[in-house]
Amino acid sequence: MPVADNHVHPWRESTRQLTPDQLAGEVAFSQTVVTSVRREFLPRDQLEPALRLFRETNLGVAYFRRELAAFLGVDDDWATVAAARNAAAAADYRAWTGQLFEDVGITALCVDEGGAQPRITLEELAAIAPVSLRRVARSDNFIRDLLPECDDWGSFYRRYQEFLDEAIGDGAIAFKSVIAYRTGLDVAPVSEAEARNDFESHRLGSEREQKVFRDFLLCHTLDVARERGIWMHFHAGVVDPEIVYERANPSLLHPLLSSSRFRSNQVVLVHGGWPWTAEAAAMASILPNLYLDLSEGALFGMPNLRQRMLEALEACPYAKILYGADGSLPEALWIAAKRFKRVLGQVLGDLSEEGFCSPPEANQAASMILHDNAARMYRL
Repeated sequence: MPVADNHVHPWRESTRQLTPDQLAGEVAFSQTVVTSVRREFLPRDQLEPALRLFRETNLGVAYFRRELAAFLGVDDDWATVAAARNAAAAADYRAWTGQLFEDVGITALCVDEGGAQPRITLEELAAIAPVSLRRVARSDNFIRDLLPECDDWGSFYRRYQEFLDEAIGDGAIAFKSVIAYRTGLDVAPVSEAEARNDFESHRLGSEREQKVFRDFLLCHTLDVARERGIWMHFHAGVVDPEIVYERANPSLLHPLLSSSRFRSNQVVLVHGGWPWTAEAAAMASILPNLYLDLSEGALFGMPNLRQRMLEALEACPYAKILYGADGSLPEALWIAAKRFKRVLGQVLGDLSEEGFCSPPEANQAASMILHDNAARMYRL
């Protein structure tokens, strides 16, 4: 079955060559989240013993190594696997990526541009990723880029609106909010006057102090998305140490998304609210325009995919569940899709045997989760 990945991050051509530790670290959750923070969590020399422990004792890393060794036809050790991978990528990175994607059926990627500076454009990614690409524009990046240069609310808000328009003009299929990292998911509508006052008081303060004007901008972004017919993606769940952990549970979005102002917005909870997947699925089952993707856990939680799939299917119609990897390397996207397909087949097979669906219905559910839902939503 073809795969349309609802949530990936772009990568640069410079990843053509990777060390064994870099390659292993792509699926070692504890390493990736600690080293991807914007502000250094601890000096790297202090972190390295812990990072090595993460890599060496992570079940997903071991699975990744074995599967990649088998795909490459080499011995199962990181030095050999990385050397063979680098040789294939050095010869033709685009062709190597194409081999990986063809093996698991990846045909389309929805690309959250992440926080890279300068931004990795779809044109840059297309040179090394031979599949259909769609941009997911990060609205928080607009705030980040404008705060240093706009010291008055009027110019800041005007430029923010221009950035939203430019992203839509550039073909963005969705805006992505990572407000869970900045001030938390307990977003509340506020007036523009309140936002202006907060901006004037806290423009140069910490992100958590900027909650009022960031909530205002998020609500405005939702308005624009609804009016222009594009989707809104919310980071929902935990990741790195910078998350506002106590306010990252997706249930905190319920008052906002169920309000009369926003109930018509088309919204995806990215990462399935992991580890609060059951709560996210329950919320998606009662809000008509709320959808769920299972990324992040698909890559960093490979040993326990079965539980998350069942938690999603327990309450949420499979027409509202999306596959996503949350990877930022072709090998990461490949292993996540490979594992996800294997477990999804097992789960739906078991459910079919237990009478929850016929074999043809199980096939339909798999096709919709892996590809058809995203194709319908984003007109891929």
